[in-house]
Amino acid sequence: MVAVDGNRVLKVSVKGSQDGGWGLTQSFIKNADYHGAVDKWLSRHSNKTIFCLVQFKETSIETLPRIYLATPQEIADWLKKAAAGRGDTILYEKHVWSARGYAAGTTDVIPESWKFTEKRLKEIARKTEQVASPYSR
Repeated sequence: MVAVDGNRVLKVSVKGSQDGGWGLTQSFIKNADYHGAVDKWLSRHSNKTIFCLVQFKETSIETLPRIYLATPQEIADWLKKAAAGRGDTILYEKHVWSARGYAAGTTDVIPESWKFTEKRLKEIARKTEQVASPYSR
């Protein structure tokens, strides 16, 4: 999808989920190198791309899903910090690591600031405009 405002053009990648997470980097993982998988995933995205993450988990048909906006760099940074710094291939809305998990006793939650609001939309548009140049992908 593309969003246009005057001369500004943003690529919008919409990802939906019904299970609480968005699998983003699984196809890039080799030898349990989570950070490397994230770097490969990030290299495939333009500075003029934003992600619209839509979460339907525990949402009734009569209500709107939860929606978040993030840049590829913000997502990459989050994925690298997930699982107590080991990294992850799934961007979870909220994940409590069980006693058997690598990050036992920790909880990963995407930033509250990513929630779709008019303020967030303007902020993310400004961010992508600042990093984008005529030579951007």
